[in-house]
Amino acid sequence: MKLIRESLDLTQAQLAEVLNIDLATVQGWESGRRPVTSLRVSDLAALRARLIHRGASPQLFDVLRDAIEADLVMDSAIQHGGGEPIVPAGHPLAATVHRRNLTNLITWTLTGSLPSQLADLVKPSPRRRGPTSSWPEFGAEERSLFFAHLLRIADECRGEADSLMRRQAIYLLAFDTNPATADWLLGEHRRSLKQARATNDVPSWVSVRSASVALARYGQQEPLIDFVTTGLRDELHATANLNYWTYWVGEGAHTYTDDTFMISNDPRRGIGSVLFGHLVERLADDSEQVELYVHTLWQLLLVNPRVVAGAPAMRAAAQRKIEELSAAPLTGAARQKLSDVAYGLRLS
Repeated sequence: MKLIRESLDLTQAQLAEVLNIDLATVQGWESGRRPVTSLRVSDLAALRARLIHRGASPQLFDVLRDAIEADLVMDSAIQHGGGEPIVPAGHPLAATVHRRNLTNLITWTLTGSLPSQLADLVKPSPRRRGPTSSWPEFGAEERSLFFAHLLRIADECRGEADSLMRRQAIYLLAFDTNPATADWLLGEHRRSLKQARATNDVPSWVSVRSASVALARYGQQEPLIDFVTTGLRDELHATANLNYWTYWVGEGAHTYTDDTFMISNDPRRGIGSVLFGHLVERLADDSEQVELYVHTLWQLLLVNPRVVAGAPAMRAAAQRKIEELSAAPLTGAARQKLSDVAYGLRLS
């Protein structure tokens, strides 16, 4: 709401005047003391219409929709972070499979990194005065409660029906800075890897992926490299990985309520251009997931070799990134896959 107001170059008092409401209401929206979610649906729709008519971007209201859900995830974790019983039914982490736009809003509070969907929609305000934050930063107590709840979910909710909630909690644990969380993730990786090697089913390897990606944020690359080498050599598991990435970046309109789509979807039906751009943008030798990005890009071109046909700028960007990785400390397998990708791009 603050960014929407600033995009209109209005102060809080000016926005209150435009909407014919009191200043305290606007201040409450932006501080969280009077959440936007307390508005009636019809009032929120009317607010949207009036501000778009005033010049606000409709895309900012799309982000607001995700922000409301992100607030629900964070508020629920903070409220139950003191040790209250975990109730999986209706838990916001168990409702739908999250995409990056939603997750980026949640992690904004933890990293300060502006979500990519806002990059071209906001501008700095010259009217700020005093020690105001430029991002919705967690306080120390909120942060502690948030991660305490996530860790309890990951540690206690191990039933099959809780797998989505647990997986998404583990992903967010990657943004904790507590060494004890890193130790827990190492133990989780060992447990899930043992299970995956015994069963070799997709859900088990998805658990390995979650722990491996989380550990990569702590600078521990070996688990992720092992996952790429071992967990993705099977065609079914590699397809699940590609289907998840395609969904994560927002290709396709359907929202899933569990992870079965990773197996049931046919990745050849997707266009793949959004995923291609997402992966290429992240090809860098200092990227914590570069080995996974390289493998997924390689597999995407195997499934859809014409993903960049008619898009010379995308192809050129990928070729530049591959060249920049020529001296990167990659595994031999990743380097061979990059060579295959470069060859495929020339043919396309």
